Amino acid sequence: MEKATIHFKGQVAELMENKGKLHAKVVCDTDRLLISIDDVKDLELGGEVTIEGEIKIKSIQFEELGSKA
Repeated sequence: MEKATIHFKGQVAELMENKGKLHAKVVCDTDRLLISIDDVKDLELGGEVTIEGEIKIKSIQFEELGSKA
């Protein structure tokens, strides 16, 4: 497997500062999560899978406070 791309919306739940760096916890409330995976082998439609990995954040798009999408 080469790469996977995940897109989902979330809400900032906690901000913490540690050694001059700001850390955030984001809660993602979604009924469905679509993961696109390139170069897969041995998968069948309808098969059950467990996905493990790491997420590398490429960008974060901020919405103004008080606005609902």
